[in-house]
Amino acid sequence: MKNSRQILNVFILFFSSQCFSSAISADLKTKITDFLEVYDANIAEEGYRSEYKIGNIDPRLAARTCSNALELSFNRKPIEQSNVTILAKCSDHKPWKLYISVEFDIYGRIITASETISRGTLITESMLNEQDQIINKGRHTGFSSTEKVTGMIAKRTIRNSMVISANQLKAPSLIKRGDSVIITAANSAISVSMNGTALMDGKLGQQISIRNTASKRIIKGRVTDKGHVLVAL
Repeated sequence: MKNSRQILNVFILFFSSQCFSSAISADLKTKITDFLEVYDANIAEEGYRSEYKIGNIDPRLAARTCSNALELSFNRKPIEQSNVTILAKCSDHKPWKLYISVEFDIYGRIITASETISRGTLITESMLNEQDQIINKGRHTGFSSTEKVTGMIAKRTIRNSMVISANQLKAPSLIKRGDSVIITAANSAISVSMNGTALMDGKLGQQISIRNTASKRIIKGRVTDKGHVLVAL
C-alpha cells in the first residue's frame, strides 16, 4: 500500500511538473508571437506582408521563471535574412537567457522581365512584370518599382521571369561625343546659358568635358538632361 502511494505521489509530481512546463512554454510562445506581430505590423505599413514559424521550445528550458518582464530581441532583422533567432532575456535576481529560432519570410513586389531582354536593349515598361516574392533571403537586390528600370540599358542578357537587379543595368548616355549642348553656368545668385560641344559621351549625373562655342575654352560640366550640362560657378 505504501509503495502504491509513493508511485502515485511521483506520478502526480511528474504530471504537475509537465503541466507547469507546458504552461510556461505556451506563455513564452504567446509572448514571442506578440513580439513578432508588432514587427509584422511595422513592415505592413511599408507595403510588405510576412509569414513566420516559431521553432520548437524545449519545455525544460521554457519552464524557467522570471519575476520581471521578459526582454525580447532579434539577433538580426528579418529583412536581412529569413532564419533569425529571438533572444528571450530575464533580468531578475537570477538572470537567464533563452534563444528561439524563427523562420520569418517577408514578401514584397519585385520587378521581373516579362520577356528575354537582350544585352544593349533600352528597357521599356512593356518588358517588365511585377511579382510577389520573398525578399529577405539574400534576394533583396531588385527593384520594387518599374520607374527605376524603365529607360535603362541591359548590360547583359536578362532571361524571361528573371528578377532584375542593379548590376544588370546601366544608365543610357544622354549626350554623345560631338553633340551640340546647352551649357548652363550657375550659382545661387546668377545663371547664364551658352552653346557648346560635347567632347565625350555622358550619362545622367556624369561629369564630361565640353568646348564653349564662343570662347573655345574646354570646361567640365555635369550632365543634367539630354543635351544639357551644368557648370557650377
